[in-house]
Amino acid sequence: MSATVLARLLRAPGDIARACRDDDPEVRAIAATSLASIALGAAAFGGVIGSFRGGAQIFYGAAKVPLAVLATLALSVPAFHALAAVLGRPWPMRSIVALALASAGRSSLVLLAFAPALWLMLDLGMGYHTAAIVASCAYAVAGFAALSLLVRGLGDGKGRITTAIAFIGVFFAVGGQTAWILRPYLVRPRATNIPFLREREGSFAEAVLTSLTSAAIYSDRPYRIDAPPAPASDAWERNQRTRSREVLEEDNDAEEGGQ
Repeated sequence: MSATVLARLLRAPGDIARACRDDDPEVRAIAATSLASIALGAAAFGGVIGSFRGGAQIFYGAAKVPLAVLATLALSVPAFHALAAVLGRPWPMRSIVALALASAGRSSLVLLAFAPALWLMLDLGMGYHTAAIVASCAYAVAGFAALSLLVRGLGDGKGRITTAIAFIGVFFAVGGQTAWILRPYLVRPRATNIPFLREREGSFAEAVLTSLTSAAIYSDRPYRIDAPPAPASDAWERNQRTRSREVLEEDNDAEEGGQ
């Protein structure tokens, strides 16, 4: 691992992206340092998330977060290579691999920076849902850090925006589905069973659609906060109680299995 490359990953992502794109001699050092960053940063963050439950979940989390990152890269890089060639950037596969590894290494370093703060908040008694939101926000920041380096690697020229949009679409689709398959990461302390993987429950896209549909329950009828509640029909009330009970059962199942 090179300390110089580590500093450049965080402070000079444009230089790293240019070196990967131009296939500079330092590409090997960039790739090796990025792999070490993934192993260290993603594992540390996953272990901190697992510490919410403790026990074996710490080791599960430390193993699964780097695995999710590497699996996303393995599945995305061939698509990146094909899209770049079709959209006017016929780079060698080695340049694409180095650029993808550098992006993932940068995101893992960001996760490593978040890990101590998250650990402290968990130790101070942060709740399950708050922990899930905070961890998701950390993932989002790390993802944007990776994409900033990846997009810089596209350089100037025709088709840059189209290529960037295509890369982002592939990255989030593959990354979301990979992370979904490798659940759970965050498990409640009261859970007695700690599975390494949850049973197959559809796809990431289906889960997002289900969440949006559930959220629509609370926006079925327009209302004003300062107005008295309007009388509701018995049929509407029965329908709302049934839907609310179904959502509550889904939430309880999700919490028992972890996220």
